[in-house]
Amino acid sequence: MLKKDSQLIKVLEKFPDQNPNPVLRFSDKGVLLYYNNPSDPIINAWKIKINDKPHKSFLDNLKKTIAENENSFEIDIEQKIFLLKAVYIKELDCINVYGTDITAKKVIDKFPDQNPNPVMRVSKDGILNYHNAASSDIISSHNLKIGEMISDNLIELVGKTILTKSITQNELTAGKKTYLANFVPVPEFDFIIIYAADITAKKVINKFPDKNPNPVMRIGKNGELNYFNDASNYIIQNWGIGLNDAIPGGIIKNLKKSTSNDSHNMEFEVGIKTYYFNLVKIEEFDFFLLYGTDITDAKDKEMILSKLSKYFSPQVYSSIFTGELDVNINTNRKSLTVFFSDIKGFTTITEKLEPEILTELITYYLTEMTNIAIEYGGTVDKYIGDAIMIFFGDPKTEGIKKDAVSCVAMALKMKRKLKAIRKKWESFGLTESLDVRMGIHTDVCTVGNFGSEDRLDYTVLGNGVNLASRLESLANANEILVSENTYNVIRNDIRCTYIDEIKVKGKSHPVKTFQVQDLISDQRDREMIDFETDGFSLTLDKEQIKNKEIIIGYLKRSLDHLKD
Repeated sequence: MLKKDSQLIKVLEKFPDQNPNPVLRFSDKGVLLYYNNPSDPIINAWKIKINDKPHKSFLDNLKKTIAENENSFEIDIEQKIFLLKAVYIKELDCINVYGTDITAKKVIDKFPDQNPNPVMRVSKDGILNYHNAASSDIISSHNLKIGEMISDNLIELVGKTILTKSITQNELTAGKKTYLANFVPVPEFDFIIIYAADITAKKVINKFPDKNPNPVMRIGKNGELNYFNDASNYIIQNWGIGLNDAIPGGIIKNLKKSTSNDSHNMEFEVGIKTYYFNLVKIEEFDFFLLYGTDITDAKDKEMILSKLSKYFSPQVYSSIFTGELDVNINTNRKSLTVFFSDIKGFTTITEKLEPEILTELITYYLTEMTNIAIEYGGTVDKYIGDAIMIFFGDPKTEGIKKDAVSCVAMALKMKRKLKAIRKKWESFGLTESLDVRMGIHTDVCTVGNFGSEDRLDYTVLGNGVNLASRLESLANANEILVSENTYNVIRNDIRCTYIDEIKVKGKSHPVKTFQVQDLISDQRDREMIDFETDGFSLTLDKEQIKNKEIIIGYLKRSLDHLKD
């Protein structure tokens, strides 16, 4: 080798040291002659040094390079991918290998295919060299093809991105869709990546609220107000906030609990108005929509109706406001079971009580009795002082038998409830026993709206009502008397004892009366006896008895007292 050739090699060897990319030199026999510092990952992975040979597959590429003068191929080194360009220097009998780390490019090439949003790659010259499946709408709308120049409007945006060396953002239309496109320069690989997101829904959302007659607000993820329409002005003014200010804490509390496809409903007092708010999370755009409805008038009406409902039985109230029951004078003939009850000696009791105490006690009594009536489906007709009138079979009916059985079952539960009510009365120092009489009769009655054009009363009239009232007045303390009509309907479900015949005004024949004992199902299943009369009360539940001997002892003592 000539002296000048040796000097040339030394000069050439200087330059790769400053190269940020790998540079390696091999002899024509494949011996490593030189490598720069950026080549360390390759040399270390191959586990070779100067004057060593690399592995066979690499040597094969070197042989191919000598044959063709140039050769390009990829190698994988420690999770990195290098593109190697090998050049045969015939004059020096060596091969120079220049490497470029293309790992990022490979990743970029791979991932867009799985991206649900459009991704395109454009060269700095404006040539489309890649697009994923999600880009199909944009591709077809702008008539784009791989390997060809992109449209003029896109070229302008690509040029701007190259000149500024920064991300350029712009909206793109594709048919009926609107995309927000980010043009991202990748100078390492001399191309532009276009990332697009479908914002059609957001554009629609932004457009419609302005015309909405109801309040619509857009709330950021941190609770800040981003937008409100004209219909929201009253709310915004009363809250004393503006754009980018925080909304009230009560709404933010629900906002923090919201998840995707989740909504929260709430009522809010705003000034003198009441609003129903629906808070919806829009996951795609990382914000919330707050829809408001002015329900002030509805709340006022609701309050009025709530007050009015206190004057009606729940069944009647429901029938009126669902339209099932006309609000006019209208009556029908129906088979009903009518119930009457009153407190024995109540007049005497009232004379010994202060008005406030009397009001509290009678309210407690009537409330408990009414709750039981509602539980069994009874229509509470009226209160007459301490007396209660209830009927079954209208406006809803389960059939004559079920109505009658429900009525008697209700009376039995009322009777059992008296024990708890007595304790309440006793706590006020009342010494008189709380005893109740009950009468029940089943008959065809006239039911409906009675009264004038200005004032109506939904009630029941007829001899059947009178007979039920008469049975109640004839009953002993804590006794439930039913007529023969009722007994014939309930006899298979309720255990009753025949008492006597009574003469009733308006009836040509005497009416047989029966004392209600208990439900046959209760008697059979639980072996329970529940009986009460003047001076005597007995409740026997065999399942609940822990010590039978004690019970027997008390029963014997009671029997001895009766014999005396």
